[in-house]
Amino acid sequence: MNSKIDAKDIEEIVVACEAGIGSSLMTVNAMKKKLQKANLGHINIYHKAVTNLDPDTKFIICHEGIKKSVKSKAPEAVVVSFKFFFNDPIFDKLVEDIKNGKEIAAS
Repeated sequence: MNSKIDAKDIEEIVVACEAGIGSSLMTVNAMKKKLQKANLGHINIYHKAVTNLDPDTKFIICHEGIKKSVKSKAPEAVVVSFKFFFNDPIFDKLVEDIKNGKEIAAS
């Protein structure tokens, strides 16, 4: 597993979830708005069930409860986990760090 990724290398963000519906879709929509507001609309963000993750995925965000499963399906990905599907502070921090060109560390 990679532990860091440069913001400039993030072309897409995968929101991994258990089933691929529901909360993760709402998280994707909220993140799209945050990315667009930060002039980062060029970053593709979408949700995908853990079982369907591409092992070559570079950057994934997921609920902390499925992080272990995500890492097993995409071992080389930088994985950032969150506790709350809505209004988790990690979402704003992530957008701000990407906007400012920082290195994003796995959590």
